[in-house]
Amino acid sequence: MCITVCVSQPRSLDRWLLCLWQRQEKLAVSRTCFNGQCELRTHWRHYGTTDIPHRTSYWSERHINKRALTNRSSRFSTNQSKDSPTNERTGPPWRVLFFGSDEFSIRCLRKLKEDLHRPESTTRSVEKLEVVCAPKRVPVREYADEHHLAVNDWPLKGSCDQFDVGVVASFGFLIPKRVIRLFPYGILNIHPSLLPRWRGASPVFHTILHGDQVTGVTVIHITPKFDVGPILQQETTPVPHRCQAMELGSVLFDKGADMLMQCLRDLPRKIEHAVDQPTTGATNAPKLSPDQSWVRWAEQSCQEIDRLCRSVGQKLPLRSMWNGRTVKLVDIVDPAVTKGLSIPVTDPTPGCAHFHKGTSTVCIRCKDGWVGFRTVVLKKKLTAQEFYNGYLSRDHLKGELFQSGSPGSS
Repeated sequence: MCITVCVSQPRSLDRWLLCLWQRQEKLAVSRTCFNGQCELRTHWRHYGTTDIPHRTSYWSERHINKRALTNRSSRFSTNQSKDSPTNERTGPPWRVLFFGSDEFSIRCLRKLKEDLHRPESTTRSVEKLEVVCAPKRVPVREYADEHHLAVNDWPLKGSCDQFDVGVVASFGFLIPKRVIRLFPYGILNIHPSLLPRWRGASPVFHTILHGDQVTGVTVIHITPKFDVGPILQQETTPVPHRCQAMELGSVLFDKGADMLMQCLRDLPRKIEHAVDQPTTGATNAPKLSPDQSWVRWAEQSCQEIDRLCRSVGQKLPLRSMWNGRTVKLVDIVDPAVTKGLSIPVTDPTPGCAHFHKGTSTVCIRCKDGWVGFRTVVLKKKLTAQEFYNGYLSRDHLKGELFQSGSPGSS
């Protein structure tokens, strides 16, 4: 006997499935069920399916075989121990597999570890915690080793059926659908932007680079595409004035860690009420490229160069060509300071330089004004005063311009 479910109201099927699931009536899922016309996919267990379980678009005109439900639920006896690999839980504490890589990841992992080690008499969200990271020595691996957390190398080779949910924070790798399917509750991603704005590997850097005044954190259910899954929780936060990318990233991932714990405390309801991302307003945040650190003096304004330095400068110092050599420019001065300086250059050309003694900065002309730097790196790191004494003050170098592009460019 077959019944047709939720042809016109997809969200009703979500609630119906959640009710069955909470009663431990696990659902058989296959590409074609017993009578050849039954097919079902859920948020929690989707064996052998070829698609990740999105919410509303899939449910129209699907059929459920009652015999399949009965047979399947009998295989999941409530007498199973809570440590059984096949036991799916209806609430916390969860068995969590964490995917991470860098210092930002550690801020979320630390919050999970703290919850794991809370006394059993208190309400916990985490019962078991392991880590997945690249085989090389990344910060997350060092943290896990220091705190005696089990570490698994990426890509995964073993089974994940002993975990309820995965958590991703600044992982850097695309997780394929075959891995996502292994988790009854899927995988959650802490993304440091207000999705769908800044989808991709470097949202924090692009937030500063493009001068956003407001940003935030989004917790999503991941799919095999970067940052397009349904939203479980989203919160905004203002971007601090002239903050560096690492500073902003720390703020956002601290907030994201708190949001993650909120989601884990009420995970089934969060999943049930997840919403699709807006279809408008999506922007991409691709991985940083070394070429982004080259300054284009004739094309970029003071504010644009300042944002470039604050976004990429801690990882990729700004670069320019000067006297046929690559120069790195560090420790930029607030454009509001250089804007008010009196620079005695009669015909300023983009790329011309002047040492300002009062502020001890090397000021370089750009599209709409002067940009100041306190440190210049040639063969070694030099203060602005040292760079002036050794180079700018020499007669044959006084007219030398800072030029855009790589050594091979004009």
